[in-house]
Amino acid sequence: MKPSVSALEYSLTLLEKRDFCIQELRRRLEQRGYPEEEVGEALTRLLEWGYLNDQAYLQRQVEKYLAAGKSRAFIRQRMLLSGLEPEVVEEGLAQFYPPAKERALIKFWWEKLFGDTSLTAPGKKEIIKWARRLYAAGFPMEEIEPYLNQVKES
Repeated sequence: MKPSVSALEYSLTLLEKRDFCIQELRRRLEQRGYPEEEVGEALTRLLEWGYLNDQAYLQRQVEKYLAAGKSRAFIRQRMLLSGLEPEVVEEGLAQFYPPAKERALIKFWWEKLFGDTSLTAPGKKEIIKWARRLYAAGFPMEEIEPYLNQVKES
């Protein structure tokens, strides 16, 4: 059964609501039942008009997830699931979310949760719970370990 609106019209409706990368929009159109040729024409037109740009999409998504305090691993997985090529994702992460920002984010969470440890040092269980949560959220263990080592020293 042919959809009632063209692939281009449906794409514009989708793009009004949120951003899409090219592959993600292609999947949505194909799932909706549009012929491959019509999907290709719609995507070509959207690219010409500048409505689709995987680099800009990646940058906006990285900024959004970074503002939400997400890890590089979390963002990498989300971008790969959306259909971006692994090389594009890695280049974008290197450009928009370098490892130094991730280290700063871990430090932020440490200070937010435990504040000034000179007043009352956090307990070992609290710190291990914090570390597990960060690790489960995709933060690298080698960046979390220095904070665990602080507990061993005190």
